[in-house]
Formats: sequence, structure tokens, C-alpha cells
Amino acid sequence: MLSGVQERLTERLGPLKAWLFPPQVYLQLEDQAITAMALEGRRIVWLERVPLPIGLCENGEPIRTDSLGDLLGDLFVERGYAGARVVAVLPAVASQMRLVQWPDGRWPEDPERMLQLNEAQLGLKIALQYLDLHLVDLPQEPPTSLVVTVPSSTLDRWIEVFTLAQLSLDRMEAAKPCICRGILPLELPADDTAPTVVLQVEPQRCSLMVMENGIPSYERRLPGAGQADQLVADLRRWRQFWGALRSADPAGLQLLLHGSALRDEAHAAELAGAVGCSWQLLDPLAQGWLVDVSPDYGPHPEGHSLALLWGLAAAEVMA
Repeated sequence: MLSGVQERLTERLGPLKAWLFPPQVYLQLEDQAITAMALEGRRIVWLERVPLPIGLCENGEPIRTDSLGDLLGDLFVERGYAGARVVAVLPAVASQMRLVQWPDGRWPEDPERMLQLNEAQLGLKIALQYLDLHLVDLPQEPPTSLVVTVPSSTLDRWIEVFTLAQLSLDRMEAAKPCICRGILPLELPADDTAPTVVLQVEPQRCSLMVMENGIPSYERRLPGAGQADQLVADLRRWRQFWGALRSADPAGLQLLLHGSALRDEAHAAELAGAVGCSWQLLDPLAQGWLVDVSPDYGPHPEGHSLALLWGLAAAEVMA
């Protein structure tokens, strides 16, 4: 009798608990797929990569917001996360990053106005008036800020998607700052002057970012893993460019690799060989930062494809 009462109480209180304390889900948004992750502490209790039909999302921006909203809404209901709070990381292609050293050795009173006056020097693909602009002031001399831009239309369309899916969007982050947070617990070489190169390997396009003294200083888009020969050739050209730019031996670089199209360690070693440096997989599961106890819903994402989701969740998990 008592067990029956407890079961009925659980059934009735479950929806109330979900309403009062909605679950939080981390989403990695891409053109080809969306990866969802829910945590209990460091334990992954839901992990799923859902392929997207061609044409739903292009260059990081939703094209069919209604279809994408329906897909996400149905997915969250089926997995028991209806009404969840969402924290999402945008596709790498959706944002641009620039490192800006302010003139005259001091912070400007109106940094956004200063950027507008010198917009041509930033080399942005979209005019600033059409971009959502974020500045991260860095603790170094001369005064320096990291400029991160996202097209306003891209943000508006993703917000529309989550509204149609009846999900509460807490925040969206650009990929580059997210991955910077994700590598903080990693034990990198003691030589702080040795640049760290982060290579995200995806099917359609890859993204390369250089970090110097823990600060992102350079980014470049490369061919996707589907264009294997072109990707290797472009990595070799970049190695020559970087060596000439910094007058340094690229062998001193440390390469961190992650991404859904990274096949195995042999693939990672091949890409690192094109750069000519040591390498390491950025894998939150292998590092023990996260523990996967989630059920399998189709093909299960591998650890090296979770680096961005880890960076999204790291601040809360490690608090």
C-alpha cells in the first residue's frame, strides 16, 4: 500500500519539480548536427548527437527555423527534458575573433566607437552595425581586448528556434572563448611562451586557433576532414606562414585536437605531422573531467567531440 502511495506521489510531484527546477541542457550547434548533453555533477546523464537534414542550418545560421524548432522541441519531449533551460555554443563559423591592442597605451572611454572608427583594420566580413559585439578586457600590457563578433541575424534566428521549441535559452556563447575555458584544466608544457594551437576537425570545415600566453591571438578556417588532402596541404602552408611570421620553429608548438570528424589517434598524428609538432587529444572523458553514464540513443559521441560542450559547462562543473 505504502509503495503505491509513493509511486502516485512521484508521478504527481514529477511535473511540479520539473516546473520549479527545470533541467539544464548544454547544446553544441552545428550545420550538420546538434549535440545535447545533460549533467548531474560531472556525470553525463544524456548525450546525443542528432544529424540535421541538409539545408536546415548553413554557415552557423538557421535557415528553416520552424523545422529546426519542431525537431528540437520533439527531441526534448521524447528524452524527458521538455521545458529545459538551454545553454548553447554557436558553430565556430558563426563568430569572428580579433585581438586588439588599444593605441596610446590606455583604455578608450568608448571602445565600441573606437572600433567603428577603425573598422577597416579589423578585417571583419560583416559591418559592425550588423554584428553583436562583445569585448573581453585582458590583463596585459599594452591594454588589450579580445573582440568577439556574431551576426545579429544569427542570434535572432537561434532565439526564434528555441522559442518555437518552447525551451528557455539562458545564454549562447561563441566557440572560441568556450574552447579557451575548456583547456584551462589541461596540463600544458611549462614554457608559457610556447604557443598552443587548437584544431577543431569537422566534416565540412575545420577551425584553427593559436593561443599565446593563454590568450587567443590568431584564427583561421581550413577545409573540412572530407577534403583530407587539401586540409593537410593547408596545414603545411600555415606552418610555413607561422614560422616566417614569428621567426620560430613550428616544432615548438603544442597541437590540441578535437572535433566530431577526428577519427582516431592515427588521424590526429597525421594532422600533427603536417604541422610538425607534438600533439594531444582534447578529450574531457579521457581526462576524467566528465564521466559518461548516459544511455545510448543511436551512435554515441566520442570524447574528443565533446570539448566545446565541456568548455560550455566547465565553469559550473568546476565551481
